[in-house]
Amino acid sequence: MKSRDSLFNTKCIDCGNCCLLTEMILSEKDITLILKNAPSNLNREDFVKKSSDGYSELKNIKGHCVFLQKDTKQCKIYEFRPQGCGFYPIIYDFDQLKCIYDKDCPRTDLFILTKQELRMTCKSIKQFLQEEIKIKFSNS
Repeated sequence: MKSRDSLFNTKCIDCGNCCLLTEMILSEKDITLILKNAPSNLNREDFVKKSSDGYSELKNIKGHCVFLQKDTKQCKIYEFRPQGCGFYPIIYDFDQLKCIYDKDCPRTDLFILTKQELRMTCKSIKQFLQEEIKIKFSNS
């Protein structure tokens, strides 16, 4: 059986929509991993911006993630991409207070998880947001 990660990789190979106008939140762990593995001339300010809420996010250049190779629609740092990118297209919706498939992903039908898989993924997303981004959940 293929891993969830390898299934996602093959399903997304020619899309790249998730990398357009991204608001992908970054943890310090994400930033450190990228800096450790990316070319030595890459600096934090090359790929990190502060959101209006004060969180670190991936920077967009000309409407897409700085790491999107636009001609091939491939991620330049896929092997060490941010944790949020690994969870995608499942996101935590703060208005609905639950995990959902992102409506901006045109291929969510290719990522349908069982209820148990979705519950476990959502638990991981919330844990990431709580522990690494320091977001507090009122219903936790």
